[in-house]
Amino acid sequence: MFSKNGIPLYIQLKEKILKDIKENYKAGDIILTEAKFEAKYEVSRITVRKAIEQLEKDNIIEKKQGKGTFVKEQKILYDANSIGSLTQRLTKQNHALKTKSIEYEIIEGEHYVKDLLKCDTLLCIKRFRVLDGVPFALMLNYLDINKVPNLERNFKIESLYTFLKDEYSIEFYNAEETVEAKDASQAESDKLEIKKDASLLSLHRLSFDKNNNPVEFSDIVIKANMYKHKIILSNDKMSNM
Repeated sequence: MFSKNGIPLYIQLKEKILKDIKENYKAGDIILTEAKFEAKYEVSRITVRKAIEQLEKDNIIEKKQGKGTFVKEQKILYDANSIGSLTQRLTKQNHALKTKSIEYEIIEGEHYVKDLLKCDTLLCIKRFRVLDGVPFALMLNYLDINKVPNLERNFKIESLYTFLKDEYSIEFYNAEETVEAKDASQAESDKLEIKKDASLLSLHRLSFDKNNNPVEFSDIVIKANMYKHKIILSNDKMSNM
């Protein structure tokens, strides 16, 4: 069951328990007791205890006095201080963000994003994304259709930003982003498998190229219980004149 590869036994056990949690448990579920892990994997109680301690440190599980050990709700950390797609950021955190469905819409009539991107016709990419197999986000990405010909035929990878850079030489250098809370609509709740009026985070992002021209607008809703936003603040010291 365990290999003799120089990796400590408790680390190997931790990985087996983690795999089991990801495949068979959801947030709030109680996991096996230390005694049951000991019997299941035929290891010592000390090995089990050290593996459990590591999972606690990684915020995968939490112990509740007198009740047991439970799977914690996992929140994704989004660092808003640098340019990069959600897919790129989550890949760095060893999470798999996948597209469950995708649609394309050409918008020729009036639309507020046209003014933001300074164009006549929009291409809207609508994606339903799942994170580690769990419904996570609904994403709308708007582009000037004249700058991305045949995108709907050629877009085959998960990261839109990587695709835009490689195929159309569109690269983002800065962006303006707003984040606000909202209640899930019926359509959003159906897609994300949550209750109607459950909490969502709504992100609106206008991205610019190196010449400060607006090139893309994102409208994204994410399940609030799976997400946290990181912003670094600094103290600008003004010299006395």
